[in-house]
Amino acid sequence: MQQKDIMSILGVIIKSVCQLWKDCRDVSEIQDSDAPNAKVMEEPEKQREKYEREENPNARLYDKAIAQMEEERRKKEEEKRQFIMEETKGTRDLFMETLTKIGCQYELAEEEGDNRIFFAYQGEHFFADTTNELRYVHLWDTHWGHVELYDIDEFTRLKKAINGSNLNNSVTTVYTIDEDGKNVNVHSKSIILFVSQIPDLEDYLRLELNEFFRAHQYVGTEMAKLREKEEAVRS
Repeated sequence: MQQKDIMSILGVIIKSVCQLWKDCRDVSEIQDSDAPNAKVMEEPEKQREKYEREENPNARLYDKAIAQMEEERRKKEEEKRQFIMEETKGTRDLFMETLTKIGCQYELAEEEGDNRIFFAYQGEHFFADTTNELRYVHLWDTHWGHVELYDIDEFTRLKKAINGSNLNNSVTTVYTIDEDGKNVNVHSKSIILFVSQIPDLEDYLRLELNEFFRAHQYVGTEMAKLREKEEAVRS
């Protein structure tokens, strides 16, 4: 091939490359020029959606409903988590935790196998007996009253008052005879369900403990009434 022909072929190649470069540049310029137009076209669409969101009450209600549903879902998940945590807590542990919440200090029995929990409430000494495996708590208020064993009249009044108390109060009141001390001692007991599903567990326990004081008051009041009645009969 002669040198003239080679130069002719190179000229054609250079011309083709130049044309291709020009075509690519034109396409790029067209795309760049279209981009602002596309952005301009998007902005009215966004403005329209914003306007509809602000002006359309149904759209606002929809947003509010979605937010409420999300909040309720979150609360339910939190309640479920708390429920699972409480379910794993035994009755004994739950009772001691509740005592602390209502401001009662407590002590545990020292002997192995003795499940009693000693505590004071409003100046009165109680003890509870329960385990983590049970769902009930036995509450005792012992030796809160007494009469002399050989005071027949007072002993009779006490028995009548205790019968009336057991009919009118939720706690059960009993008496025991201490022959060595020559006394009749008075005690009260209650058995209550104690599980985490009970609402307001602290108030629930306070209410039950207050029933013991109602039993105290009832027995004392009834014995006083019986004395007055007997004196009125004698006079």
